[in-house]
Amino acid sequence: MSSKKASALPPLSPAEQALMDLIWQKQPVSTGDLLQAVNDGRAEPITRSTLQTQLTRLEAKGWLLSDDQGRARLYRSAPSEKGGRGKVLAELKQRFFGGSGLSLVRCLVEEGGLTDEEMTELNQLIETHRKGTRP
Repeated sequence: MSSKKASALPPLSPAEQALMDLIWQKQPVSTGDLLQAVNDGRAEPITRSTLQTQLTRLEAKGWLLSDDQGRARLYRSAPSEKGGRGKVLAELKQRFFGGSGLSLVRCLVEEGGLTDEEMTELNQLIETHRKGTRP
């Protein structure tokens, strides 16, 4: 799915976003492996039934695709990670920063949300884009 199609997907809840983050890291991933990853370090683990409900909802919303591989069902993201994260970022930018990318970045810089290394990388990225080339 292209990032253009990702922009048409419905918004994700915070729990769905956390699940998509894991799926982007581990795809294709089985329900069992995903359940283990979700519960890793949790004080109160979620049940397989709860996870399956979330996966079914994400599939119905168009965020996930699934394939049966023998006895296991494997899940993968429908949009690319870049397209999906771009969709979430666009929503965040609109909801919290009135659509302003500058306000979003200003908040990260001024509130200490970026390390010195990230600031250096951001400066390099800005300079690269200013020169008209893309990484």
